[in-house]
Amino acid sequence: HAWCPYCQKIWLWLELKQIPYKIKKINMFCYGKKETWFLEKVSSGKLPAIELNGQIITESDEIIYWLEKEYGFLGTSINDPEFQETRYIERDIFRSWCEWLCRRKTIFSSIDNRKRNFEQSLQKLEGLLEKSETGLIDPFYDSNGIIKPGTGDIIFIPYLERINASLCYYKGFNLRINFPFINRWFSLLEKEKAYLGTQGDF
Repeated sequence: HAWCPYCQKIWLWLELKQIPYKIKKINMFCYGKKETWFLEKVSSGKLPAIELNGQIITESDEIIYWLEKEYGFLGTSINDPEFQETRYIERDIFRSWCEWLCRRKTIFSSIDNRKRNFEQSLQKLEGLLEKSETGLIDPFYDSNGIIKPGTGDIIFIPYLERINASLCYYKGFNLRINFPFINRWFSLLEKEKAYLGTQGDF
């Protein structure tokens, strides 16, 4: 349930919001057939899926939306209009990472250009975090008055974690050295037990 980045996102949201839950692990498509009982509930086989008040909900953003309706926000609402620029940055980083890591070199797009595009995408997040007084993207105060990462941070965690590891291995690119404010953000998250419980083995 953390091997899938979208599942990790929901798992973290539930942990940080301290919502009781039960997990059932399901095969990802790349590992074989989905369990029959799961397909009876979720015909598409998509992960993650939750059952909330007798209703099955899929797609991680949609799940967070329904969890917010039931339990309240974790920082900013996932559908807040002011949040959309942050969402755009997250999608742009994901897209440029895939382009650099996975696409073959063509006459239209060199590897150097792809690296440059990726670094420009990350620079937008670096700029956002540089302006943050807390070092987080979407901080909120918990019931004890302690600053915690909110939904805005949670949506970045699964992919930046994977970006950090994959580019170090395949490209020799050290994200945390090259982007000090993103590194500070990672360091703050690594003080959170909820995150450490889901964090991938580098």
